[in-house]
Amino acid sequence: MSPLWSRPEYVPVTCVAGRPASFRWEQRPHTVAQISRHWRVHLDWWTNAELWRDYWEVATDSGLLCVLYCDLLTEEWFLERVYA
Repeated sequence: MSPLWSRPEYVPVTCVAGRPASFRWEQRPHTVAQISRHWRVHLDWWTNAELWRDYWEVATDSGLLCVLYCDLLTEEWFLERVYA
């Protein structure tokens, strides 16, 4: 397993019915073949440093296994982890 990156990488994601369906990373398109896990994190909602994210552990049609998350405050998607 790869370590968490110190700075998750922004990736453009296309969703279908609220779920990630495809994304672009390293100048290549990746189609989500399977979602193995989904979880939500909502921390520090009582402070200015609120964190609210939906995490998705996905496998792509090319065999890439990774974790994506959507920042629910900005609606931006990030690639947080790639399993080696």
